[in-house]
Amino acid sequence: MRTYLFIAGLILACLILIIILIAVLVHLHHVNQAADKQAALLKSIRQRLVHQTLTNQEQDRQITKLQTQNNGFRNRLNQAVPHPVAVPQTRRINANSRAIFRSYVIGLDYYQKEFEAALADASARGYFKPYGGYNDSGLKADYLYAKKYRVDANANIGEIQLVEEVDGAERSVRVELKVAEHGYTIGYLPKKQVDEAFNVIDIYANSVMTLSSKTNLTGGEWKMAIDAVDEMQYLNDPNAQNRALPDYGAIDTPLKIKTGKKSYFLQFTLYEMEISNDEIPLYSLVDTFDGQRGSIVEVDAGPISYVIDVQAGPQTGSKITVIPEQIDRVIWVPNWK
Repeated sequence: MRTYLFIAGLILACLILIIILIAVLVHLHHVNQAADKQAALLKSIRQRLVHQTLTNQEQDRQITKLQTQNNGFRNRLNQAVPHPVAVPQTRRINANSRAIFRSYVIGLDYYQKEFEAALADASARGYFKPYGGYNDSGLKADYLYAKKYRVDANANIGEIQLVEEVDGAERSVRVELKVAEHGYTIGYLPKKQVDEAFNVIDIYANSVMTLSSKTNLTGGEWKMAIDAVDEMQYLNDPNAQNRALPDYGAIDTPLKIKTGKKSYFLQFTLYEMEISNDEIPLYSLVDTFDGQRGSIVEVDAGPISYVIDVQAGPQTGSKITVIPEQIDRVIWVPNWK
């Protein structure tokens, strides 16, 4: 009898212990759930705080930008009415500009018509004078037996643009001569310089520095004054150019203008430079803070503002007016003569 009572007591004690253990486990489970919920809540709070901090920082940046722009607009309102600048500013390359890339252009003869159109456009805008401004009388007086080319060396007539072309594994760089808003295809870079050119462009397109180009262009139709009487002698005698005439302007020493053709040669150099936002020349390529990229086609002076022909961005194809405070960076500056 006692044995049965002992066993019954033992079983009852075990049941009580099991119930206590289950109760403890349930309690621990609830405690862990509560801890997990607390951790999740704290994490959510931290995330919201971080997000709010970033939002506040962005708002502060936007407020600063707007304040800067508003100050610019306020200054404009307090100044005289702007007037347009119709001509390109002087070139920006100087003794402190660092040359970083140089190349010649191939294929000029193939793109002869396009090149001629670019030269005609540049000449009509007054960017250079054919034959250095000499007429036939001047050539006779100053260039006897010496060729004077239509385009002389160091004729800075505009901006050189490099455009990447990819055809499968082939990679080439098209060269465009930009006169005002229009780009004329005039040739290509030599294959051996393609990678180097785009390494330079990639580096400077993502920096605060800008690039400018200087062209070294010569060739085209040439003219020279020759002695009409001794033309055959001149053509057959390599030393005739050094012959001194007693008076090449005399009636008995008739002169004529001889013309000929020669292929153009174009070499260009890229220079590193810094440009202030209130001194950006016409036709420079710029980025604005609101994501527009385009060329400056008009400059209003006193106070300064720019009209940009948008080539990339939300307002592509349109023209917008901005003030210097709205320009994020200058990418390229043409080197007008």
